[in-house]
Amino acid sequence: MIDMYIMSFCDKSTGLHVVYMVKVAITTICILVPIIMIFRTMMPFLSAIINKEKIKEDLSTLLKSFVAAFIVFLIPVATNYVFKNIIKSDYSSFSACYNTATLDGVNKLRKKEEEERLAKLEAERKEREKKYAELIEKEKKRQAEKPKNSAGKANSISDKTDYDNRTLNVVKVVDTNINNPSSGLGDGRNRYRAVQTAAYTGNYVVYAQNKNYGSIENSSKGGRVCWSELSTGKQVKCVEVGEEGGHMDGIAYDNDRGYVLKTASGGRLMEFDNSTMEFVGYAKIPQTHVGIAYVPKIGMLVGYGSGKLYFYKYNSNTNAYETDHVVQLQNFTANSTQGIGTDGTNIFIADSSPWDSQRALYTYSLTGQKLETHSFGSGFGSMSDEVESAFADNDGNLYLACPQGIGKVTNYRANKIGLPK
Repeated sequence: MIDMYIMSFCDKSTGLHVVYMVKVAITTICILVPIIMIFRTMMPFLSAIINKEKIKEDLSTLLKSFVAAFIVFLIPVATNYVFKNIIKSDYSSFSACYNTATLDGVNKLRKKEEEERLAKLEAERKEREKKYAELIEKEKKRQAEKPKNSAGKANSISDKTDYDNRTLNVVKVVDTNINNPSSGLGDGRNRYRAVQTAAYTGNYVVYAQNKNYGSIENSSKGGRVCWSELSTGKQVKCVEVGEEGGHMDGIAYDNDRGYVLKTASGGRLMEFDNSTMEFVGYAKIPQTHVGIAYVPKIGMLVGYGSGKLYFYKYNSNTNAYETDHVVQLQNFTANSTQGIGTDGTNIFIADSSPWDSQRALYTYSLTGQKLETHSFGSGFGSMSDEVESAFADNDGNLYLACPQGIGKVTNYRANKIGLPK
């Protein structure tokens, strides 16, 4: 067992470097200590010779120092003999490790490790490119096999071969301001200011609201995450979160893990158990995103940033959503992206702002192909005319998350998201 440990330790450049430093230290001590011992004894002896005093006594001390120095110098030899003749079972690995522990040996091992690391990265890159190419080919094949339907008769986004540009009309189905106490600012405003993002979990819509501190600049001080029944609009539960939740622009439901994920500060995601509706901890993610969505079709978390979609796979060993691949969005013209969502097959990007005249919902395939662009029409009066994100339910209904509520689109059908109810 010791033999295996030594081999494992010395197979890494860091371990071999430690052995090298110990070897240098032992060698240095074994050379310097005898020299110092002899030197310290010779000084009084030389002084005695010069002064012709106590020569016999100092000569005896000098001889003893020579003997002690010789013994110190022999320590490595004795240790080597013990390992070679007494601990034979472990000597082979120890000897190989100790003999390899040179500066040249450490540098060679480091070079080998770097080459292996680069080779692994290159293999991962090729694998991602292969997956991306397969996705593109599948998308091309699917498009080629679909019948030529007219835009008006198409039942879902992926069924369409000709895409239209509709004006989406909505009706409010979830009031997000219920159980929302006064902010205490004395102006009639609620404690929680507005919905920042929302996602679909099967029976529920889960959404996040910031605390109301009087301005957008001061609103990044926590808030709450709430679950409401999508069919009845009934609020089921709200969980208050701390300041590091920040300006809550991203939320998604990882149905494979049963967790609701919300963007937080420092490249992390807050995790909530969807069954208990309780905060359970944090997961890591390489970068923060304006919006996130979990796509059941491919079992990946998708984040938006700078005209690109970032695809992440969950690694249970590191409790992190690690980058799988990145897709550049084609013909991307959005400039006020508020958040993203999914219908289980494609990605919705909400592009709207009270300060921007361009207000649209973009639909993109997972390969970055632009499918549709829709504008926002009537029904926004009670919810504010800003749209934070979009999602579909299991019946193919499209919903828009707005600052003051969740609205159901009345004149459009999306893909069914396909989550278990």
